[in-house]
Amino acid sequence: MSEVELRVRELRERIAEADATLLQALEQRLSLSLELQPYLEGTQPQDVGRDAWVDSLLARLSGSKIPVEALRAVLMQLRAEATALEQPTAVAYLGPEGGLGFQVARAHFGRSAELLECVSIARCLEEVSRGRATFAVFPFESSEEGLSQSALDALGNSELVLTAERRVPYRLDLVNQTGNLADIEKLYLTAHAHTVCEAFLQKELPKATVLDVRSPLVALQLVSGDAGAAAIVPSGSELGAYQVVRGNIGDEPDMRYRFGIATARPSGRSGHDTTALLFSVDDTAGALFDVLRHFAERGVNLKMLQSRPVKGENWDYLFYVELSGHVTDRSLVTAIESVKRSTRFLKVLGSFPTEG
Repeated sequence: MSEVELRVRELRERIAEADATLLQALEQRLSLSLELQPYLEGTQPQDVGRDAWVDSLLARLSGSKIPVEALRAVLMQLRAEATALEQPTAVAYLGPEGGLGFQVARAHFGRSAELLECVSIARCLEEVSRGRATFAVFPFESSEEGLSQSALDALGNSELVLTAERRVPYRLDLVNQTGNLADIEKLYLTAHAHTVCEAFLQKELPKATVLDVRSPLVALQLVSGDAGAAAIVPSGSELGAYQVVRGNIGDEPDMRYRFGIATARPSGRSGHDTTALLFSVDDTAGALFDVLRHFAERGVNLKMLQSRPVKGENWDYLFYVELSGHVTDRSLVTAIESVKRSTRFLKVLGSFPTEG
């Protein structure tokens, strides 16, 4: 055995020992969450503090060779699973099952959370308003289409507030049983995946029979036992025995989504927050400027400003803004009070920790 092979063997043995130690520590940590569960029964689950908790742990590291984002991802998932054990909760998400919304909900709230598939963003919020779920998870913005008008409409008509955001890449993988592109005779995918991967399909699989299904989970189920079948599913899906034939096959390989998480109770300050507002003004010269100057005069950073038409109204618009800071910050409190006098309609959609 060569010196390199001996070194690799030694490192793998040390990794196995470290994994065993890590498993014991994780079992102890999650057991404490289970012990905490009965004391939290009947209380309102809170989706706050996880970012600050991760930041405080990472701040203890100095000179680590491990990329901070790798450690952050592991810690965020640990916190999600621990929170789900402490307070099992129901989460309404925009379907389909196995899609990106499903993945975001499970990653954010842990595998112990009960996930409720919904056909629309309005339905997600309604499930929370009716008490059948505690949180709603839905796409709020995409790199391809910008802000979701249906999300803004639903939030504008709801009493729920945004309490968190999650920014995630949207990548699709082609998978089958053999890992060989030449074996594919038919392909299962959702209608959305079909649209997103149209160029790839025409170039690489022009003769394959393409069959639309309702969800990525169904696509994977239909491939089972069929060596000539394949599925297109979001990256990160649980594949079991399937293999990735081609990764990130979408026509826009760098597509990203921002998901909003809404609930009945506002979030507390994290120290690096964003506040979202909807408002309308009179159709007069300087009306919009008269609103925005209140934020500028108090040193509040305007991060985003977009207008959108009001449904059912002719040439009437709502403005959506995102501001740096929490709605309870003094600068924002005084600015919003002044803005109320300059607007026809004003709604605070919520404050949430800003995800980097």
